[in-house]
Amino acid sequence: MSRQIRSLICLLPFVLALLAACSDQVTPTPPPVSATLTATLPTPGPTALPASTFTPAETPPVQTAEATNSAAQTASSTAQPVPTVSPTPTSRPTPTPAPVVTPTPLPSTPGSAVTPLPAVPFQPIHHNGGTLMVGVLDSDFKAHSFLPYASDLSAVSRHLQAFTWNAGLLFLDPVKLEWKPLAAKAMPVVENGGRKLTFQLRTDLFWSDGNPILATDYIFAFNNAVKETRYPHRADLQHILNIDGTQDKKTLVITLDNDYANAFEIIKLLEPLPEKVWQAYTSPNPALDAFSDPDRNPEITHPSVVSGPYLPDATAQNYQVRANFFLGRPNFDRISLVVAGSQADLVTGLKAGNLQWTLTDLPAATIGDLQVFNNLNTYHWLPLDAGQRYIGYNLDNAFLDSQEVRQALNRALDIRSLIATVEKGQAVEQTTFLPVNNPYAIKRTTAGNFSLKDAQEALKNSGYYPRDADGLLAGLTGKAVPALELIYPYNLPQAASIAVYLQQQYRQLGLKVNLNKLDQATYLKNRAAGKYDLEIGLLKIPGALDPDDFKAQFVTQGSLNFSGYTNSTVDSLFAQALRLNDPTQDTRRHQLYEQLQQILANDSPVFFLYTLQSSTVMARNVDPSGAGLVNLPRWQLAWDAFPAIFNWYQREAA
Repeated sequence: MSRQIRSLICLLPFVLALLAACSDQVTPTPPPVSATLTATLPTPGPTALPASTFTPAETPPVQTAEATNSAAQTASSTAQPVPTVSPTPTSRPTPTPAPVVTPTPLPSTPGSAVTPLPAVPFQPIHHNGGTLMVGVLDSDFKAHSFLPYASDLSAVSRHLQAFTWNAGLLFLDPVKLEWKPLAAKAMPVVENGGRKLTFQLRTDLFWSDGNPILATDYIFAFNNAVKETRYPHRADLQHILNIDGTQDKKTLVITLDNDYANAFEIIKLLEPLPEKVWQAYTSPNPALDAFSDPDRNPEITHPSVVSGPYLPDATAQNYQVRANFFLGRPNFDRISLVVAGSQADLVTGLKAGNLQWTLTDLPAATIGDLQVFNNLNTYHWLPLDAGQRYIGYNLDNAFLDSQEVRQALNRALDIRSLIATVEKGQAVEQTTFLPVNNPYAIKRTTAGNFSLKDAQEALKNSGYYPRDADGLLAGLTGKAVPALELIYPYNLPQAASIAVYLQQQYRQLGLKVNLNKLDQATYLKNRAAGKYDLEIGLLKIPGALDPDDFKAQFVTQGSLNFSGYTNSTVDSLFAQALRLNDPTQDTRRHQLYEQLQQILANDSPVFFLYTLQSSTVMARNVDPSGAGLVNLPRWQLAWDAFPAIFNWYQREAA
């Protein structure tokens, strides 16, 4: 029997099943959540601030936020909503009809899908003392970490570290986008063709316990950070051959193994840790070393000595201002975290004025709902280091190891429908591994767009057909492809929605997908151990502006390369591009990254769905003008340098 005839016969039951697909759909019911918020405030003196406890009223239905750009509005009007899961038939599974989507033109330029907001000078806000009440989900707070070199820092952990650590040598000015000294007196003396950089530390740098911050504290942190195999920037730090602090206690001589285009970004990673405190938890014996173990090193969950503007208490929920912070006194005397059981609790707290901000990111629809409240300011922007939602493939799975199979699975997903429904239009379609507004991002690749028909044809060309007996996808031997396990963190409702949609779409290809919702710690552990077939993830690398910052998912020894992908050409191109640090080589550097984007789009070990627009909500009494807090697109950069809710007058280096 010819392959063409066999294909037609195999397809006949599949086509009939499509015509007879059931239209009734059900939506998964979310689990019940707690409705109590609690905050424990510190006792600053004779008069203690009262503890804040309240039970929110019933939250009204969340309104859908209108898209803030024409492309997102078009997608919302032409793309059908993401379908929900169909009931499982009692006999053989039948695929559900594919959603009908009218093609929508892509934005003409990267990032243009987001309506530009008014450009205002970055000016710090002014607030005289008091306590800032900040909400955070209990699930997010439980997973927090104060280790700057942790394997995977959540948004909550990054915010908390901005309260407590702030002694990097350099920072990127959020207004001029120029590198400037922070803990260093001045920019470094550069020698040996860019391989040797000498820094002088400020003389007014002190730990919260009053001891000076010394060169040895940077060296101690570096020596331990390079041992953290899952630290996302470990490969960057390994470009540092040596840090010498023997000249004097306030001088650091950093030697790189070569001259690099992102040398300052590498050095910016160095966040000192108080050696006198943390050395008690280190050991040359790996079995005894507790540097990165939160169960044996209490400094990871509640540091006792810090370099930043606030010192946390033993609960890590209350933060007291430091008197000797070298950048001056921040706006608030105290910060108190209000731990909430659900996002609905956070929303109610913001509406009622019991909360002034949240560390936990709120969904786009919720942000839209809060825009109508007069006591709140909302902010929207598309940062250069925006978050990216993606689907990761485990290439240890023989079925997923095929490039053609991965491309077929990619084409089964309607990205614009996901943006319109899951993200409420607050995202921009992404075609490469770089966020859409990264200066190196290309607009198009040869990878295909959404088409279930093309996905089915691609699978046939790879030797996979739906079986006559049950419609399941099978190889030429007739053996069905084993069910794929998809993991995702339970605290991300968007990930749950994407998982349900992916399960449904792949069902139409004849694939079974088992959804495995995990707590954050288990999700990270299973992903690192390769105990999954598919994963829905969120990539967020704060301050990542250079394309080299994103290589950890793709280079052979990359700390975020959970897919097991290896390509010597990709490794070589990343290494070449990093060496082009001269401005005259910029054109060539762009060419190399364009080549990398095309290769990775075709190989697709990770399939990037879209770039997320950033949003936040803050009480108007914190920032009355609505302009001083955030310099919109550059807010994230400002937060990396100094916590944006604080005054950050940088005095002359002492």
